[in-house]
Amino acid sequence: MKKAFLFSTIIIAILLIHNVALGEDFKIGLIDLQRCLEKSKEGQKIFQLLKKKKDVLQRQLDKKQKELLDLRNELEKQGMMLSMDAQENKKKTIERKARELEYFFKDVNEEMIRAQEKEKKRIFKELSKVIEKIGSEGNYALIMEKRAGGVLYWADSIDITEELIKAYDQIKEEKKE
Repeated sequence: MKKAFLFSTIIIAILLIHNVALGEDFKIGLIDLQRCLEKSKEGQKIFQLLKKKKDVLQRQLDKKQKELLDLRNELEKQGMMLSMDAQENKKKTIERKARELEYFFKDVNEEMIRAQEKEKKRIFKELSKVIEKIGSEGNYALIMEKRAGGVLYWADSIDITEELIKAYDQIKEEKKE
């Protein structure tokens, strides 16, 4: 974090000195990539798809949890009537199902994390092209991410997140047509 802050500070200082010495305007833009992800139409669409996927996986998880609970209840109710071997077999089955449930839960979490990261990476890659376009067309000397190290204060006037969201949505709409 300290390295990122130091690096950002040095870059800004160099650009400021360079532009002040040459008498040029120094235009800085600031974006919030997380907000772009949440507010863009593509980001919202991906969020809905991931939510549906999570719901399907959650139903599968709930079904497995119910099966395990039913087995435990069955053992409690029938425990005294079963032979020692039958009780041991039920206990082993319950332990196996519990491990399977635990592994399934971990797999579901990892699968959701991978899916989210894949989609975020894809959207951020698409956004970077739009940022470059906005930067060159708007004559920006520097565009930074709000959440990146080194950004401690910013004026709302340099926040171009909404402009980025609109441009990204427009590009995605044009590709559909």
